[in-house]
Amino acid sequence: MLAILAVLLLAANFAVGLWVGDFNGAAQEKRAAQIRMIELDRANKQARRQPSPEYEQARRQVEAADARFQVPRGRMTVHMLLGAGGALVAILVNSITITYFVGTSRWCKEVCDTYRLPADLAERSTRLKRSTFPWAVMGVLAVILVVGLGAAADPSGANFHRSAHFVMPHYIASMLMLLVIAGSFWVQINRIADNYAVIEEILAEVKRVRSSE
Repeated sequence: MLAILAVLLLAANFAVGLWVGDFNGAAQEKRAAQIRMIELDRANKQARRQPSPEYEQARRQVEAADARFQVPRGRMTVHMLLGAGGALVAILVNSITITYFVGTSRWCKEVCDTYRLPADLAERSTRLKRSTFPWAVMGVLAVILVVGLGAAADPSGANFHRSAHFVMPHYIASMLMLLVIAGSFWVQINRIADNYAVIEEILAEVKRVRSSE
């Protein structure tokens, strides 16, 4: 259920990202208008004259650009918050998988040693753990990659002058990494099911040994 929730959150956030619109374009338009107004204001002050008609026009352009900027800005806030939530849930699911296999593989080994059960049972759990860890780590790295590209594409950050160049990489990575994360979860779910079957076999063997004592 957690894996499904994580995938749904990430997919929903991908759709929200498309809904945002040209956030970079609106931010650049607003910044250009502000720079123009500041330059005219500085020129007026240096000449010690009243605000010129060009300055008043620039001020109105700033107000208009700011009004156009507010719509994608609000949508971007939703995109960032939903993305943070989806990223945290996705990392949580991968962390749960890692914690689960660390605990259960050790439990399998200790029980097999205590009851002198076939070593293959514990080895099967260890093999499942080792083959699952790369998928869990890959899921975490996929989340980090998408979040990092999203931050680089944000024009309100320190990367303003180059943020537009990261919009398309963020978009493509979001599509691909969503598939990678979903595939990673699918592998983890199946490996956990296989490990659960191993645990059931061990419990059956323990029950047999106890009943024969």
